[in-house]
Amino acid sequence: MHELRSNVEAERRALLRLLLVRLRKVPTDASAKILLQLAQYIEVLASHFLRVLPALDENDRNLALALYRGLSQGHPVSAAALAGAVRLPEDDVVKRLSGWPGVYYDNSRHVIGFWGLTIVPMPHRLRSNGITLFAWCAWDTLFLPELIGSTLDVESTCRGTGQTVRLTVTPTGVHQADPAEIVLSFLIPDLDRMNADVITSFCHYVHFFRSPQAALPWLAEHRGSFLLSLPDACALGRRINRARYDESLLRRTALPSATI
Repeated sequence: MHELRSNVEAERRALLRLLLVRLRKVPTDASAKILLQLAQYIEVLASHFLRVLPALDENDRNLALALYRGLSQGHPVSAAALAGAVRLPEDDVVKRLSGWPGVYYDNSRHVIGFWGLTIVPMPHRLRSNGITLFAWCAWDTLFLPELIGSTLDVESTCRGTGQTVRLTVTPTGVHQADPAEIVLSFLIPDLDRMNADVITSFCHYVHFFRSPQAALPWLAEHRGSFLLSLPDACALGRRINRARYDESLLRRTALPSATI
């Protein structure tokens, strides 16, 4: 386990150096060009995330997608309801959930937040089929539609200006963005910190900005961060979704399902 942590941390540092070298080659006054075009790095970055995130077996994948679907209906999800949905013993479901980081509960031990999606108010507000939901960070809003099988209307705030940003995101990508120049700040996750608290170690650094120019002061104060365009951020999310959940499971999220 120590060797795995060392390898992942070395990979994270090497990738960060590579990305920041590219970023710093762009003159600071050429802010329109500061977007980090990650097409050739998507696979490398996705591979790093897949090493940091918990490995999933078939039952895990079914459970995770059922939990996403349950939360997307706007109410807490019990272990008993999940057990019925995925046809596993309740104690098995409880054990699996307790082994994952990033699972949040209410006082009744019902799940209220899970890997990017929550029913508790947060800055990134989502509307899905008339139901209000919330996301932990800007990037979550881009990959969640594919996992819950539903279009999300997203309303958030530019971290740099305080102005509103809005997006419509479908399971296949961003359909509309206002303003069109929206970008995201991003961070390469650290294994130990992310497993300890994904929200404070990662999500607190992943924000929307109305334009690359609006992000410049924030980037100057957060040297480990960089920018992603909406297309690059979507591509990264879809790559990770497909690696963690096979195509048949993702297709099933788009089908009507029983209330969880």
